[in-house]
Amino acid sequence: MKTGHLFLSFLLQRWIRLSVQGEPHLATIEGGVLIIANHPGLWEQWIVLAWLLLQPSRRPTNEKLLFFIHPDAPLSPWLRRLLPHLSIQVADPCAARGEQTLTASSRRLAEHLRAGGWAMLFPKAIPATSVSAARPQIKPYGWSLLAAQEAAVPVVALHIDTLSRPISLTLLPPRLVSIPAEGELRSRRHAAGQWAEDQLGEAALAHHLGRRTLWHSLCQAARQQGHRRLILTDDTGKSATYGQLLRRALILGLHLAKHNPRGAHVGILLPTTNAAITTFFALQAFGRIPALLNFTAGSAPLRSACRTGDIQTLYTSRLFVQKAGLEPLLAELRQESQVLFLEDVRGQLQPWQLAWGMLLSCFPQQVYPFIAPGVTSEQPAVLLFTSGSEGEPKGVLLSHDNLLANGVQMQARMDVHNSDILLNVLPLFHAFGLTAGTLLPLWAGMRCHCLPSPLDYNRIPEVAYTLRATVLAGTDTFLAGYARTADPSDFQWMRYVVAGAEPLRESTYRLWLERFGIRIMEGYGTTETSPVLSVNTPLSHRLGSVGRLLPGIDCRLDPVAEIPQGALLSVRGANIMLGYLLPGQDGRCHRPLSPHGEGWYACGDIVRKDAEGFLYILGRAKRFAKVGGEMISLAVVEQVAALAWPDHRHAVVAFRPEQQEESKRAGEQLVLLTEHPHPDRSTLLAQIRAKGMGEIYLPKKIIRVTTLPLLGSGKADYTAIQALVAQTLREDASPNDP
Repeated sequence: MKTGHLFLSFLLQRWIRLSVQGEPHLATIEGGVLIIANHPGLWEQWIVLAWLLLQPSRRPTNEKLLFFIHPDAPLSPWLRRLLPHLSIQVADPCAARGEQTLTASSRRLAEHLRAGGWAMLFPKAIPATSVSAARPQIKPYGWSLLAAQEAAVPVVALHIDTLSRPISLTLLPPRLVSIPAEGELRSRRHAAGQWAEDQLGEAALAHHLGRRTLWHSLCQAARQQGHRRLILTDDTGKSATYGQLLRRALILGLHLAKHNPRGAHVGILLPTTNAAITTFFALQAFGRIPALLNFTAGSAPLRSACRTGDIQTLYTSRLFVQKAGLEPLLAELRQESQVLFLEDVRGQLQPWQLAWGMLLSCFPQQVYPFIAPGVTSEQPAVLLFTSGSEGEPKGVLLSHDNLLANGVQMQARMDVHNSDILLNVLPLFHAFGLTAGTLLPLWAGMRCHCLPSPLDYNRIPEVAYTLRATVLAGTDTFLAGYARTADPSDFQWMRYVVAGAEPLRESTYRLWLERFGIRIMEGYGTTETSPVLSVNTPLSHRLGSVGRLLPGIDCRLDPVAEIPQGALLSVRGANIMLGYLLPGQDGRCHRPLSPHGEGWYACGDIVRKDAEGFLYILGRAKRFAKVGGEMISLAVVEQVAALAWPDHRHAVVAFRPEQQEESKRAGEQLVLLTEHPHPDRSTLLAQIRAKGMGEIYLPKKIIRVTTLPLLGSGKADYTAIQALVAQTLREDASPNDP
């Protein structure tokens, strides 16, 4: 072995301590192979190459490893001397508009692979301040995978963990490229790039699962980004760096751990503020499970949640309770749990707790096994509750792996990094607000500005302008409210606006596009899936869809007899919940039931999936009504009402008359609740006909309401809506059309 090899071998073993997951996969490969990798940084590339080349059993004996790089990558003469088995070629097909360069690069790579050679591709990363968050472009993967397909060789996805020693790698088993052959080259190249993006996402997922808890991930992010980096701000004027967040969480956690047994569900009734996030991680640090409660739900659902989750202690803020007028609610909750105020807890902290917390914060990751013994990534990390929009709330137990997996899956699709500023308007008790609005920014190094109420339509656009916010997530209701009050310059720095939790209306999409020049990226998920399942991105977008499924998520579509264009969606993946805590049950975790067996979760939504993998939500299975022998989606009727009166909110429910025999034979009838002051059936009927739909979609009755009942997340409260419709129909036994 040459001197250069000996030096690199010593470097790897003594200083960097390189570790590999999936190493035996390379030993099983015969002939050529294409290795695609993420782009963490240049010096990691040379380390990986050295690791691949130093061991003869891991490389072809007679072939040089062909390494494609971007023209901007610096090359040094010593590199070629140290790595004699390396053939470096500059390939940048994205820079040329013509097809000759692309064809030449693909042909050269295909010939090399067909001859049994190995090749590795590190495409240029999208510019990012944070190396660890840099997301590779998919175009270079497209042409390289087409070459691998032509040569009929397998592809290995390689994920490199960055900015840490020891550096670790994860290699997925070799997979044959399967790209649709039909269509133009540009379309095939894009499809191949998406395939590669999914493979790298799965490699990143395999790399992180089973190794970290939420506390470990926070400590890792602090080490990567720097303990002095500002990460949290809020409307109260409070701010926190990574170091301050860790220190405050450990100090507060010492007190909370003293009064709550290990593994207990501890209630948090707080708005989205720094204090709420600090309390959340204070419980995480000492092995307690935060139970995030919806303070907008009312006393009955909250008392039910406390009983279901066996919540003995609940923490809130006296100032928050006074401002929100929640004193009557707390009086009800005291019948189920002990209610404590954070202001009182801070006053009870002892000097030894402050000193001990400061000491622990010097080694936050090293002391974790001692202050939270036995906590693993497979155990519960948080207790959330379903919205209760269609029934009594159920407890949803999410593990550390569930939440971390969903964060990795989102980062595989969205190029968020530490130069971004996220405006977090969603509440913590909402799964989307917890994972995408709070945890993902902390892991990616993004500054997160917390706002306690998403309903402040006048202030939020001003805050976005002042902070130069680049990322915003919200529901259709909230986003429509911001757009109506905002100045066109308020969102000029926005890179991502993501909508979820409820269907995105076309009117809201058009309003943002025309007023701000921003395309809203609609996504889809459920609390049980941590929560994101799919999302549109600027590189992969279809209007009307909710995007493609995230990497590492499998799906099955079960046909519905009476809805030929739709199917029931079931999913499986690392982000699927541990199970339910059911109301009135024994408090044990009940695994989700699915006809497909263990690990599958039936979402309860009827969807359509096109040939490119984009999902279209047709509606909840519970929100279909049989009218005149035909299955009608209530969500579709709501969309038609939104087109007829785009500036108002609407909800549609079904009812079955009990007095008219002919109505019983005809099935259910539709009732539309609307905030429009002067609704008329003729306008709605004209819109239905314009969409090419039959009159069977026309609601039998229209009820005007001043304000549509909403949940705290902005979704329609169908439980309250059903009760309102029932009351109205009782008061008017013979309803007349308006």
